Parts: sequence; C-alpha cells; structure tokens
Amino acid sequence: MKPLPLYRGFPRRSWTRIVGWYARSTLSRPAIGYFVERYGIDVSELEKPLDEYATLAEFFTRRLAPGARPVANDPSLLVSPCDGVLAQHGALADGTLIQAKGRVYTVERLLSGDSHLAQEFCGGWYWTIYLSPRDYHRVHAPISGDIIGYAHVPGTLYPVNDHGVQAVPDLFVQNERVVTYLATPMGRVAVVMVGAFVVGGITLAFAPELHTNRRPLAVKQVWLNPSKAVTRGEELGAFTFGSTVIVLAEAQRVTPDPGMVGMRLRMGMALGRTPRGGG
Repeated sequence: MKPLPLYRGFPRRSWTRIVGWYARSTLSRPAIGYFVERYGIDVSELEKPLDEYATLAEFFTRRLAPGARPVANDPSLLVSPCDGVLAQHGALADGTLIQAKGRVYTVERLLSGDSHLAQEFCGGWYWTIYLSPRDYHRVHAPISGDIIGYAHVPGTLYPVNDHGVQAVPDLFVQNERVVTYLATPMGRVAVVMVGAFVVGGITLAFAPELHTNRRPLAVKQVWLNPSKAVTRGEELGAFTFGSTVIVLAEAQRVTPDPGMVGMRLRMGMALGRTPRGGG
C-alpha cells in the first residue's frame, strides 16, 4: 500500500494546531450544522440545544443528556470506556498487540518503555477502539476503582483510520498518547488515549494541568498521592476529533466477551467480566 503524503514530510503537528485554532474559534460555528449532517449525529442525545454550541470544538467535545449512555450495572463487568468500533482485541500472551494484519507492537513501547508496568499486563487482554468523527468523544472509566497515576507520552500525529493503521508501522507507539492507570477489583487496568492527525488535544478530567501537542516535551509520569476514587462510567478525559482508545487488563483477572471485533460500541457496553465481580 502506497503511503499518503500525510505519512511522510507533511507538517502534521503544525496543521493540527491550525485546525485546532479554527475549531476553537467562533469562525467555526457555521460548520457545526454541516458536521452534524455529514456524520449523521443524533442531536436528540445532546446535553443542550444545538444552537447553544459556540464553536465546532465545543460541539465536538459535547456531553450527552443524562441516560444517553446507560452503563451496564452488573458489578462483574468491564465496560467500554467510549463510543467507537472495536478494531482489535486479543490476549497479551507475549506482550504484543495487533495493530493490523501483519503489524504488531509491544505493551512496553505503548507504555513509554516501562518494562515493569508492561509486565503487569502480560498474559492479560487488550481492546482497541477506533473513534470516528461521528462518535461521542469523551472517555470514561471502564470499571470502578482508584486512579493511581497517568503518563503523557509525546510523539507524532499520524492518522489512525484504516489506511493509517495498515500503512504506518508502530503507529500507536509513535503517536502522542496519554495513559491512565487504575487499581481495581479486576487488578490493574490501563486506558490509553492515542492522539492522531487533527487530534492534538487530549484532556484529563482529573488533571486539568495536562497540555498535549506542545514542544519540547519529554515523557511525563505522574503517580497520584492520594489516589482518586472513580466509579464506572465516570469521565476520565476527552479528545478533539476522531482517535483511538486502547484498554489493557491485568492477567487472569477478566474473561473477554467473544465475537466482538468489528462491533460498534457505545460507552457502557460490556467488554468482559470477572467471576469475582466488584466492578
């Protein structure tokens, strides 16, 4: 497959900042109606009337009306943290994840090269969820527990659509990302928010000081003391425009629901379960 110009030599970060500036400005307000029509967004789910959104960015990071995303109430369930399509799913028997056919990457590189943290997930499971521009773009806790820390891993901003994941080796470990670590009754769980082209903004609800898509940057690892309790379905963070979320679950703590690859998910739908419950 021949790479697109976006993959080589294109100023992806600069262009992402330009698009972000436009989306945050009131100049973008007329684009909201086009965006709704183009992507078939259900406006009945919105937290507030469509004409109350002042910018495209405000609309894109919209919250939903209460009850629009019911969270499965079985305490044994691990649920989807976001809307999107389940693009990949599998076991972490050898510490690798599938990006696309013929392309794999490692948990260790995904988690900024931390071999100790990576080892905790070897033998566990992963779910890769792709969010398109039409999707609701807030990310929520897949299980109740404690937020014990987060990592911001700077990187580039390749597109994460089908063409991108098939054409760019190690895409998810090259792109900028933010990892939230949770201690839960299912053991350690990580929620990885992966940035993408024109998705330079990743925010964390519990760490408003975080700023992404800026230079110069180094890996930032923060451990919370005290930790922050979070309930399943509570907001963790948000994206601007489409991107990808990867969920990691510790070894032997959760059994995934089978036959879900390719399924369109909504936040709160079951991904897997543990016989011990407590979610």
